[in-house]
Amino acid sequence: MPVVDSDRVTVFHMFGELFAYTTRSEGDIPYGEIGIVAVLNPSTSPGALWTLATQFCRERDQAEQHAQWITSQASRARVAGTGRLANILGAKREFETYREHRFAALYFNHELLRTGAMRIIGLDLAPLAETAAAERRY
Repeated sequence: MPVVDSDRVTVFHMFGELFAYTTRSEGDIPYGEIGIVAVLNPSTSPGALWTLATQFCRERDQAEQHAQWITSQASRARVAGTGRLANILGAKREFETYREHRFAALYFNHELLRTGAMRIIGLDLAPLAETAAAERRY
């Protein structure tokens, strides 16, 4: 996995699992058209986000709604602070893509969602995992 600089990575938890959310721009104007949501624990499957989305969306929902649910949870953590454990500025991270979804229209200003596994260089997951386990409500 290549090391990439990020302006901000939001670390949050849901259902006892640790996740990270950041954005990326591939154009000249850095407006974050790509949302990146990833598992942080190396023992957690990168497919966990899609499994949760399937469980918490309606039965008739498809990939578009599942991707919207994932993006909503990450944005909710960043903006409202629900489940947020840290906002790390200037993070260096490694990210491996598991799955991508291109939205039919802009969603939370994102054209594309990438999910996968992330490692934030220098971040100790142990205290964050303890907090996530202590705050687990489900």
